[in-house]
Amino acid sequence: MRWGKRNNGFSLIELLTVISVIVILAAILMPLIGNAINDAKKIKALKNLQQLATAYVSFSLKDRFRELNNCKNAAEWAGVLSKYEELNVASIFIFDDDYLVESNHRTIPKTIGIRKNGQWSINPDFENFPLSVVVISGIASRAPPATTPIAYTRGLDHKNGKWRPASGNNGGIYGENGGIIVFLDGHAEFYPNLTDEANMLVNYYTGEKTSKISKAVNGGARALSWTGIEWEVKQK
Repeated sequence: MRWGKRNNGFSLIELLTVISVIVILAAILMPLIGNAINDAKKIKALKNLQQLATAYVSFSLKDRFRELNNCKNAAEWAGVLSKYEELNVASIFIFDDDYLVESNHRTIPKTIGIRKNGQWSINPDFENFPLSVVVISGIASRAPPATTPIAYTRGLDHKNGKWRPASGNNGGIYGENGGIIVFLDGHAEFYPNLTDEANMLVNYYTGEKTSKISKAVNGGARALSWTGIEWEVKQK
């Protein structure tokens, strides 16, 4: 008996079925993978801001506030912490998922300051690089740690409690989806906004809820972004 040649390959229908299954699985998994990556980046940002708060508290114990409070932008503020060896890692202030960082063609600096022959100076690459963090200068020494913010991701509009779109020099890192705020006690949270009652901060003087971050700090405090002073509170 003659036997026909056996075909071990797949038929066209089988191949199309397999491809269809792969496409469907990819459509399901890709958003999940994307969300997981975004969540990981936010966790990294949270840890960065927690390190910043820890460095600030350590610095505050040395009573050198005058130099820190005279800073006119976030890079200068970070530079003071670097100068006194509290924090010298540039990535604490520069986030990978920041649209300004992604569009910048320069190499991300590694350090905030440079120490050579016993002399300290701010790293010019850091000084002129767009920073992802806004810091608050002039915090009172007796400010309540759990409710007083010390820094937040760039883009929060202090007038309406919402995050700005991801555009311009001071747009939101995560666009209008929200941002991260870190407090003096080191805890950091992601806030979609400050307008909903559940997301509101605590007024520094009255203890009532507020949607304005400038109301959560004492008189004389001011927010510093990489471009300069974002807002400041008049002395009481």
